[in-house]
Amino acid sequence: MSSPTLQSINTPAGKVLCVADLRGNISQLNDLADQTGAKLIIHCGDFGFYERDSLNRISDRTLKHLVQYSTLIPPAMRTRLLQANVTPDSLRSQIRASTTHILSELPLFLSGQKTLKVPVYTVWGACEDVSVLEKFRSNEYSIPHLNILDEAATTVIDIGGVKLRLFGLGGAIAQHKFFDIGEGTSTIAGGSGTMWTTALQIGQLVDTAQKVFDATETRVLVSHASPGREGILAQLALVLKADFTLSAGLHFRYGISYNEFGVQGDQELYRNKLLNSQKNFMDMWEGVKTHVESSVSDEQRVLLENCLSVVNRLPAVNSLPNDKDEAAFKNMWNFNLPDAGLGLLILDINQGRIAIETRSQGFNFSYRRNNVSLRSGSPAIA
Repeated sequence: MSSPTLQSINTPAGKVLCVADLRGNISQLNDLADQTGAKLIIHCGDFGFYERDSLNRISDRTLKHLVQYSTLIPPAMRTRLLQANVTPDSLRSQIRASTTHILSELPLFLSGQKTLKVPVYTVWGACEDVSVLEKFRSNEYSIPHLNILDEAATTVIDIGGVKLRLFGLGGAIAQHKFFDIGEGTSTIAGGSGTMWTTALQIGQLVDTAQKVFDATETRVLVSHASPGREGILAQLALVLKADFTLSAGLHFRYGISYNEFGVQGDQELYRNKLLNSQKNFMDMWEGVKTHVESSVSDEQRVLLENCLSVVNRLPAVNSLPNDKDEAAFKNMWNFNLPDAGLGLLILDINQGRIAIETRSQGFNFSYRRNNVSLRSGSPAIA
C-alpha cells in the first residue's frame, strides 16, 4: 500500500504542466517540459501502464482501441494493423514481432534506458494493465520522478506561495463495477487491459483526505473521469473540500474550464444532477447490499461507509449566502484536459496566485463534411 504522503516540492515560483492521455508516449512528457519550462507535471490517466506481457491480458476490443489511438505507431503501420482482414491473432503477432514499443514506452523507463526530466504525478486511466499497477504499488516496479496518486497516496507541492495538495482517483467510472475488483488484489480494479473505480477506492481516498486536512492548502482532485459527466466525482470533490479538479477522458481538442455556477441556472439544478447520481448508485447498491455487507472486513466496512457518505453528499435545498456548498458551487473550478497530443494546461504559480494558460491544436471542422469524430487524429485547421 502507498504511504499517506509522498514527497513535497518546495520552489519559490514556477509552472505546473497538466496533461492527459499520453497513451504510452511517455517521452512526450520530457518534450513538453522542455517546451514549457515546467518544474513538474500532473497527468490525468491513460498514462500507458503496459509492459510486454500485457499483450496477453488485453482483450481484442481494447487492443484495437489502443492501436487506433496510439501516437507511438506511424500512420502507415497503423493503417496496416487496422485493416479488416487483420485478425486479432495476427494483430498480436505483428505487435510481438515489432522492434518498437507499440503498446507503451514504459519498459524503456523501467529499464533506465529513458528517464523523466521532472517529477510526474499521475493517476491511472481507463486503459491500463492492473497487473502493472499492482507491481508499482508493491514497489516491485519504480521509475525515478514517477509518482502514482492513488486512494492512499497524496502529496503537497509548495510552489510560488501556494501549497497544492493533490488527491488522485484513477480508472473509469462504471457504477455496475463499483464492487468488482476484477483481477485486482486490493482496492483497485481492472482486467482485460482496462481499469475502473471501486467503492472501496473512493472510501479510502476520503479517509486519506481527512487525515491530512490543512485549511492553508489548495486542494486538487486529479481524476481520469470528468466530474462534469460523473456526478459521484462532483460529490467526491465536495467531500474532499477540493478547490479545483483536473480530469480527462473526453478527448476533446480543446481543454474545458468551468464552474457549476457558470453552467447551471441555479444551485438547485446542480443539486438535481447530484441527486440523479445518488439514485443511480443506490439502485445498484440495493441489489448487492446484502452480499457486500456479509463479505467485507471491518476495515473495508469503514471504507464502504466513507463511500456512502460521498453518495449522500448533497447541497442543502435552501442554502444561505455564506453556505459552504454555495461557495463550492460558485468557486470550485473544473479543468478537463484534451489528449496530450492535442493540448495542455499550464498553472503558472507566483506570489500566491495561479495564472492559467491553455494550448491546443484547435478545432477541425472537417467532421461536418466527412462525418469524422472530433476525437480523431486528423490534422487541425490552422
